[in-house]
Amino acid sequence: MCSKLTTLDFRRADFGLLRDLIGSVTWEKVPKGTGAQESWLVFKDHLFQAQERCIPKKKKSGKKARRPAWINKELLDKIKTIKGGL
Repeated sequence: MCSKLTTLDFRRADFGLLRDLIGSVTWEKVPKGTGAQESWLVFKDHLFQAQERCIPKKKKSGKKARRPAWINKELLDKIKTIKGGL
């Protein structure tokens, strides 16, 4: 069975643009009487919109999909080197 997983590719992300997009939000337009939950929903919406524009997605499948997304080939090679030296 081949499982497919879509993850965010932070290595190709444009963090400068993400910072600019979040920084350019006019927070004064959010009504002052809103509670924490409504404010969080507004912030989360802006954050996810910026994320869609700035952080590309990549697909993982097969054996690699069972590993955490942060484990890459470079890290696995270093682990093998360390284990081989013991």
